[in-house]
Amino acid sequence: MKPISFLLFAVCLFPASCAFAQEYRHQLGVRLGSTDQVVSSGFSYRYHIDETQGLEILLNLNTPVSVALLYERFRPLGGEMPLRWYYGGGAFAGFRGRDVLGATGILGLDYQFEGNFPVNLSADWKPELTLVDAVRFRAGTVGLTVRFSFPVKK
Repeated sequence: MKPISFLLFAVCLFPASCAFAQEYRHQLGVRLGSTDQVVSSGFSYRYHIDETQGLEILLNLNTPVSVALLYERFRPLGGEMPLRWYYGGGAFAGFRGRDVLGATGILGLDYQFEGNFPVNLSADWKPELTLVDAVRFRAGTVGLTVRFSFPVKK
């Protein structure tokens, strides 16, 4: 299933359960990014530990298949608007063909729609430093992620 089809499926399948929810903890979606990275485009799952921190898993199914785990901190940009900036870091690994391992950082903007539209958008810069297979720094990566936000049951 293509990433965009999956996102549309998720948005259409779950809106009734999200009609009155304002808080969310889990987000699932698709990230589109630069092609030079080990972990660039693919699926994104974000778990919010609380309002200021979260964990994100990125899964890229292209060759090489790769996965990244990031710890992220969120800060408001001011005002009442649900726009925040975030930063963090973590590790990634790539498999199939040649194995790679490295460290990655992230810096971006995050917007959570409020009300009956449980969609999250983020734009970020995610540099990577490959440490195993060959030492290589990739600084030019930007990405856009669209996620469906699952509500917290009260």
